[in-house]
Amino acid sequence: MTVTSDDVRDIRFPEAPFGTRGYNEVQVDAFLDRIAATLDGEDDVSATEVHDVAFRLTPLAKRGGYDQTAVDTFLRAVETTLAARSGAAAPSGPYVAPALEHTHARKPLWRRARR
Repeated sequence: MTVTSDDVRDIRFPEAPFGTRGYNEVQVDAFLDRIAATLDGEDDVSATEVHDVAFRLTPLAKRGGYDQTAVDTFLRAVETTLAARSGAAAPSGPYVAPALEHTHARKPLWRRARR
């Protein structure tokens, strides 16, 4: 599936299911704006940046945020599109559920590697 800038602007993600934490909506929307600009030739987000982006999760006590699975699935399609445009190799193999393969959630401070 090739993603266009109109697809990026029109995407609406569902709210995270009850009992789960969603991605910070402001951060996701800002990154999607950059992706749309890239697809229009006005920015330079790479497939690697899409793969490596990390979003804050909504606080435990607050309901809301974008469903992580929906965002991760869409970003995988964006990553593939940007990789094809740049001539880089697209991600290979079948797509595995984001929770099992890759997530864009920021690691909590206590889980980050210490230097």
